Amino acid sequence: MSGEAGVNPVEAMSEAEQAEALAEAMVFLGRDLELITSDLRAAVSEHVSPAIGDYEEETVLHLGQVAQNGINLAQNIQGADLAIADTDHENAEEFQEGLEALDIQINF
Repeated sequence: MSGEAGVNPVEAMSEAEQAEALAEAMVFLGRDLELITSDLRAAVSEHVSPAIGDYEEETVLHLGQVAQNGINLAQNIQGADLAIADTDHENAEEFQEGLEALDIQINF
């Protein structure tokens, strides 16, 4: 979005959908990390393996939290965008009704 006042609902929705897709993709990072650490645990000594497991567990948890926050943010943006579009539509209808009540013809 630009630095202008107001919102382009189509542009905002598109960006919110992209943000949601990125957040959902983060879920797969956890799966990829699990595959990597599984291979790593097989290659290291039994003394190091528990630390890798702990790292994996903690990192997957954090990735899940970040992904969920991203999804929540994207959904909030989408909700706000829909509210803005609804408000714009209502205001346009009220404006048109006001023009009709004043019997002023404006070519759109």
